[in-house]
Amino acid sequence: MELQWPLILFTTFVAWSAGLFGAQGAAALAGEGRRAQMPALIGSAALLAVGGIAVFFHLEHWERIFNGFGNPTSGITQELACIVVVGVLMVVAFVMLRRGAGDGAAAGAANGEAGRAAGDDGAPALPKWLAALMIAAAALLVLVTGHSYMMAARPAWDSPLGPLTLLGAACAAGPLTFAVIEAARGEAAGRAIALFSLIGSIANLAASVAYLAFMEMASASYTDVGFYYDPTHPTAGMVDVAALSPFAGESVAMVAVAVVAAAVPVAAALVGRKTGNWKAWGAAGALGAVVGAVALRMAFYSAGASVYLFY
Repeated sequence: MELQWPLILFTTFVAWSAGLFGAQGAAALAGEGRRAQMPALIGSAALLAVGGIAVFFHLEHWERIFNGFGNPTSGITQELACIVVVGVLMVVAFVMLRRGAGDGAAAGAANGEAGRAAGDDGAPALPKWLAALMIAAAALLVLVTGHSYMMAARPAWDSPLGPLTLLGAACAAGPLTFAVIEAARGEAAGRAIALFSLIGSIANLAASVAYLAFMEMASASYTDVGFYYDPTHPTAGMVDVAALSPFAGESVAMVAVAVVAAAVPVAAALVGRKTGNWKAWGAAGALGAVVGAVALRMAFYSAGASVYLFY
């Protein structure tokens, strides 16, 4: 199957956006990263917008996209519902942060140094109930986005490992990006974000390797049943099984990039925790997670042949 770049970019940027949004929630629950909340929120919204714009290039008649929303069980409808929920929570978080910034500044002006210390220099804090909803909505958005591609007609796609790899990418790129923003805002990355970065990166690497192994095993679903695409070419088989393996042909390079890039965030999180230099190592790790996600989706499409013609 040919590479669908609009969908590759859509799923990658949605995962990155959701990961950053969820990292905000985790930081808020831990009482960390207050100065980074607003820049991270803006970044998360921007990433979601980029993903949303990318998906339109997949549609030949994008103006008809709303025709697909009539079926509540369709993947595109469920994705839209989750994006709307996340968008609403982003607006709520923005209002809370703006209101909190005003209250913190007023407290600092009224009470001097003590007020500024209490308000963390005017940096607001998100309520814990909102932080919990942010994490839940972010995870749901990523899982629903990945679930839309699970279909029995494409054996290499028909696994929960697909959505889990997107969630893994979100859990690696999001916290590392938040750590970079914290460093840029003059804050040290908190223990929660540092730990989340490491655990998320390890989970991302494990899910990526497991999914590649599943893709390889899925090639066994294609068997020679005695039928052919074109009766004028009776010696040409319906499917070249060898070409569907992610470890054969041009897919080998994609697999190598996916695995190496997925390992970069693990190393970056370890070094970042040790040195405290999250501005450099966090950026390297987040970039690795994004590159790995793109390469894995490239292998995903390369192995995504359909068995529909067998039946």
